Amino acid sequence: MPAKEAPATASGLVPADRLQQYSDLAVSWMQEYLRIDTTNPPGHEMRAVAFYKKILDQEGIENRVFEYTPGRGDLWARLPRTAAQGERPLILLNHMDVVTSDASHWKVPPFSGEIKDGWLWGRGAQDMKDEGLAQLVVMVMLKREKIQLDRDVIFLAVADEEAEGSGTDWFIAHQRDLLENAEFLINEGGENLLENGKVKYVGVDVGEKTTFWLRVTAHGRPGHASRPNPDSAPNRLVHALDKILAYHTPLRVLPVVDEFLRTMAPFEPPEQSRDYRNIRKAIEDKKFQQEVEKDEALNFLLRDAISLTMMGGSEQTNVIPPEAWANLDVRILPGGDPKALLEQLRRVVDDPNVSCRRTNSKLMCFSISRSRWFSGT
Repeated sequence: MPAKEAPATASGLVPADRLQQYSDLAVSWMQEYLRIDTTNPPGHEMRAVAFYKKILDQEGIENRVFEYTPGRGDLWARLPRTAAQGERPLILLNHMDVVTSDASHWKVPPFSGEIKDGWLWGRGAQDMKDEGLAQLVVMVMLKREKIQLDRDVIFLAVADEEAEGSGTDWFIAHQRDLLENAEFLINEGGENLLENGKVKYVGVDVGEKTTFWLRVTAHGRPGHASRPNPDSAPNRLVHALDKILAYHTPLRVLPVVDEFLRTMAPFEPPEQSRDYRNIRKAIEDKKFQQEVEKDEALNFLLRDAISLTMMGGSEQTNVIPPEAWANLDVRILPGGDPKALLEQLRRVVDDPNVSCRRTNSKLMCFSISRSRWFSGT
């Protein structure tokens, strides 16, 4: 009995020449978007809001702008359902700010939007102006192609995701009604794999790690650098960081990670495939534990992660400061206890002259694992 054909998607009904026009438009818009500097701090997301609003206004798509503090704001847009009765809304969520960048380490200026070697370059091209632009194009296509909708489609671009999350917090606190008790929300996350021009799998994030930022501060006897002393703050800090970086948080297998690795097992080499099929047993093996340490793509799925990102001390080379500090980006597996991990790190350091405290005002979530759906195309 022949297999039933899958229902055609709305985009599948759009003629090829028109799809190409949308593709060309997306590239042009993406270049323009990447040229908008929304480095956070300070953000200046209202520049991006103006970019979005201009297009939405031209397309006749309902939208509203909320500048909740000078230079920073959110943008909401909506395509209403066409059916008399339908489902709860779907939200397309993205953030407009990007992290800092050092132009000296880039092949092209980070806000050039330049196409080089077949790639489109710019800070935010992967996180997450690309997805925000894709969501914008979806809104435009739905409107232009007059697609019948059984639910409202809401576009929401927010400020300050990379630091304090104030854009999202403000919107929830002051404009919650515009979220309309939505049923689904699509945000960043997941990795897709293209092999030989064909999609091997589509990745969907289904779990989140909690970010728990810490500052390690060492205190010691200050003085002139011509007379070294072993109890200096920088020396104490280095010793403390050495202990922290040598410490390995316990391996832990979440159910979703177990499912993900078992799904991926058939696509891995034989030995790795065997481990993936029974990851709970594999992590008990010393050899496998060592392999996990070297595998960045696997390591972060199985343990709380600790990354050293910032350091500071004296402002002069010949001065030993009374204080030196370092920042740690800690990501905790779902269900983990931030306070317990902090206490463990304090025990690891074991120095009364070194403190370790949390710096971010709230716990934020970042993706941890991916469930991969395989395509037959």
